[in-house]
Amino acid sequence: MPKLRVFVDTNIILAAWDAHCWPAISNYYELETVEKCVEETLTHNPNDPRHIKMPAGDLYSGIRQRHNVTKLDIANLILNGHCGATLDDDEQQLLAWLYCHEVLPSNVIRIATADKAAIMVANQLGWLDAVTSLEELATQAGVAKTNLNQLKSQYSKSWLTSARTQIRLGVLK
Repeated sequence: MPKLRVFVDTNIILAAWDAHCWPAISNYYELETVEKCVEETLTHNPNDPRHIKMPAGDLYSGIRQRHNVTKLDIANLILNGHCGATLDDDEQQLLAWLYCHEVLPSNVIRIATADKAAIMVANQLGWLDAVTSLEELATQAGVAKTNLNQLKSQYSKSWLTSARTQIRLGVLK
């Protein structure tokens, strides 16, 4: 059976690395992203204590495919009314690539993000059920509970379930 394809944003990559989940999820899934996420992951301010430094080799070896996004891809997402203009650059490019290449909806593709704006755009695109949490990915990949406990709340299954419910009820628009 082919591996599940998972498109990851910058924050998911860094949180997975920080909680020592990256090796397990990158071996278990076919991880994909866009070049902007790679750039943001590897760019860091050494004076910022919050920044997580991930070695380039570990990032590159864990990502199956890195996709280039064009200005036309971004324009198509925004001009077709999907509020992509409100997103951070990495999530905007990730969703624009997915939108323009029409790979969703699919039973074998997921989007991993903890960004509420990206989740709301995914809902507008009909992809809300394709969004998954880092905790769900890591659990399926066999990551130890001690590592899962290191994840911040926005990477949990319960946080994502709550966000989905709020979107479906119209609390988040």
